Amino acid sequence: MLSILSTTAPIFILIALGFGAVRLKLFPANAVHGLGQFVIYFALPALIFSTVSQMSFHEVIDPDYLLVYGLGSLLAFLGGLALTRVFYRDPLSTGAIKGMGMALSNSAFVGYPVLLLAFDDPPTNAFAMNLIIENMIIMPLALIAIEYSLGRRSGEPLAKVVRPLARRIARNPLIIAIVAGVLASLLELEVPDVLQASLDMLGRTSATVALFFVGASLVGSSIRGNIGEIGMVAVGKLTLHPLMMVLLIWLLPDFDPQLQKAAILLAAMPLASVYPIIGSLYGQRQLCSSILLACTVLSFFSISIALAVLF
Repeated sequence: MLSILSTTAPIFILIALGFGAVRLKLFPANAVHGLGQFVIYFALPALIFSTVSQMSFHEVIDPDYLLVYGLGSLLAFLGGLALTRVFYRDPLSTGAIKGMGMALSNSAFVGYPVLLLAFDDPPTNAFAMNLIIENMIIMPLALIAIEYSLGRRSGEPLAKVVRPLARRIARNPLIIAIVAGVLASLLELEVPDVLQASLDMLGRTSATVALFFVGASLVGSSIRGNIGEIGMVAVGKLTLHPLMMVLLIWLLPDFDPQLQKAAILLAAMPLASVYPIIGSLYGQRQLCSSILLACTVLSFFSISIALAVLF
């Protein structure tokens, strides 16, 4: 138990520190967005490129992991969509928002720090592959379903929805960093020592700043609305998503045990911090903020249980 707490406690202490700093006005609330931008545009891309470029290509991309995590996340999304349609009679657009909530892990801000603490030799390629799946499959699929549902009412063609999503993916700094890292790995390019040192310094800040940002971004959020609805999505994210990984790992051919553990552990992470931002585009900011807050608090238990079972 103490070993589990030694892994989870630093994570939630940093989240609480970020929350307290903004709540007590020790850190300006209007600077929180900039903190997130620093992580997304500088720290994480530096970490991703530095890590991926120094790995051989076959170490970066593992087809078995991509299949398990991609299919598991897709099943969690579809399961969440089906549950909300059955129990709450939600339209496709609202169901897709909730389904995305059950399938979109916070790999960037919480998952990577957990990997660093949980593994002696962290499988950082799992983190990179998660970013590919989340940003190129799950999020676009959910947004297409939402836009299709809304566009169908106004008669807009599906192509009009897909084009801007493709542009958004192509401009995502995390995806750019993965692609650049993979190309550097394939071409066996050597990064100059001075540049590598700068990338390493930036990368080392990513885990700490990311967790501080998660806590800071929760200030002002509260759990308001239908508690059953909020709880279903939050608990679904923390149980259905990792259980899909367990099921697929059991059903599909064996692969690297470290990556198997990483898949289950990363699926047990709370929701991505961008979830309320996506929800606000469709008039669901309060619901999504409530789900994010509930999911982040409850993830203490899901992460602890996953660590107890896996390690």
